[in-house]
Amino acid sequence: MARPTKVEFPGQKKQRVRLRGTKHANEATAKKLRKDLSKLLDDPLAHLPEMVWKGKMRWGRTDPVTKTLKELNKIIDKKHDTKWLAKRMMAKRGDPVAKAFAGSLHACHDEDFTTVGKFASASFGSASFVRRGDGKQGYLAGLQNFSNVTLRMLPWEEHAKRGMYFFSWKGGFVCTGPDPTPPDEWINDVIARSRFDITHSEKNGVKVWYTSGIDEEAINDDVKPNGCIKLAFKNGISVYIGFDDLAAGDKKDTSFIQHLALSMLPPFLPSIVEITANWQPEGWPEDKPLPDDAITGVEKILDAWQGLVMNEGVVAKAIQRSVLDAIEDGLIIGSSWHRCEVFDEVSNALEEVPGSSDERELAAHILLACYDAGFEEEVGFRINTRGETSERNNACLEIVEGASCGDILSVLWDDFGIPALEAIGIAGEEATEIWSEQQHKPKPFGKFLKSLDAAREKARLSSMIPTKSGELTGACGHIIDLIRIGLLEGLGKAERKATARHSSISEAAASWAWLLAAERSSGQEWHFDSDARNKASAWMKTTKTLLEIGKNLLAGPRDEIDALQKSWFEQLEQLKIDTGEA
Repeated sequence: MARPTKVEFPGQKKQRVRLRGTKHANEATAKKLRKDLSKLLDDPLAHLPEMVWKGKMRWGRTDPVTKTLKELNKIIDKKHDTKWLAKRMMAKRGDPVAKAFAGSLHACHDEDFTTVGKFASASFGSASFVRRGDGKQGYLAGLQNFSNVTLRMLPWEEHAKRGMYFFSWKGGFVCTGPDPTPPDEWINDVIARSRFDITHSEKNGVKVWYTSGIDEEAINDDVKPNGCIKLAFKNGISVYIGFDDLAAGDKKDTSFIQHLALSMLPPFLPSIVEITANWQPEGWPEDKPLPDDAITGVEKILDAWQGLVMNEGVVAKAIQRSVLDAIEDGLIIGSSWHRCEVFDEVSNALEEVPGSSDERELAAHILLACYDAGFEEEVGFRINTRGETSERNNACLEIVEGASCGDILSVLWDDFGIPALEAIGIAGEEATEIWSEQQHKPKPFGKFLKSLDAAREKARLSSMIPTKSGELTGACGHIIDLIRIGLLEGLGKAERKATARHSSISEAAASWAWLLAAERSSGQEWHFDSDARNKASAWMKTTKTLLEIGKNLLAGPRDEIDALQKSWFEQLEQLKIDTGEA
């Protein structure tokens, strides 16, 4: 149904009708368009892609770009014939680029640019242009905004889909036909426009670019520097980007990979460049290859990056994370790897982990105990900065950067606290008691370890006496236990044990023998019957000798320990003879 006729009243201002997709051009926009269209009219050929490929298509056919350029040359010959251009730009058939080109040359003859079209594309950018004819808006915008290195490629997108390659930069615009090899000038321009501080040198006659974070001496044909991405272009040029350089920069900075992709057509980077990455954690053996899952993970990240679906600033971190997640054994601390086999190595690895020297020592022992115990179903775990754990898909321990020695101890104390205490010289019932108290009434491990000084000293002294508590039974065992208690915990405690109720005459005799040897028998006779005292008199001499050797072991110089321990065992054998337990 036709719209009703509008009624106009005398004196009413006529309303301007603006087409959808257009806007009123401000002075700056109009000035730019006038300048660009003037240049286009003066030298149209200079703003079209140059066909640099000299090959032939199959069966001797002419390539589609050359065909289009021939059509455009015909239009250039008629660039001042506006009637002819008006007819050509409305043609129903023919090359769509030629149609838009005729419309753009026709617009060059305009004097007023008050109303202009507006074009916007997520890939090619946005620009104002003059609408003319029946050509595609994007093609019109690209031809008229020839100074935009990305947008000017848009009219040639259909040719790119048919296998033609285009490269656009500030000083040039070329088509390399079906050959994806980029011009050196294009690479140089992209690098110059990048956000990196980048320099170049020559290696074996080939230009090599590298960012400030890359050591030139580390670059060679066979090995990439650790922590870098290498772009190997098909023309032989290589670009090395350090991980630190890749991660740095403002979010507003255009990514390097975007500069590459959006200044070529089609924007398919694997066709012109091979992108690889190299990163191994610190400490990783040179002769040990990374797991296959690490290689696969890195390749996926690089694919996402060059496909413009991953933010460039996180690529380096993502690669490191992918490699670390794939490691199948050992100990990972932050971004370094360790074998987790010997104490010194683990202790040194914890140097950068927050915590006191005592916490670091105990944490090293507890990590070794955990790793030596193995992993159920080959499932490891990582410890985070909150003292929490999460599973890893392999038999590996990981300490996340920022986690402390206290976090390590808190997580592993339940299962491996006792072996860790044993490793620092606290064993047996004492270790169990200390572990249990910390388990049920936990203190900050820094405070907890300060209270262990006395216990550790006691454990050290205990280790000097070669025969341990409970190691022997019978009268010999009872005498040795009393000697240890008296030397390590005090004569009073040993005396109370010696004068307690006895289960046998032999035990009573052993207690009396110790009391005599320790000169603690005065006034204690009533605890013992005559049979026990008589037996003890035959054991007292050897008991006293053992007691003296024990005192010397605790107080004597370290270089005498071996000799004293030998004497200890000799007297112990004599005591077994004395008691009839040999």
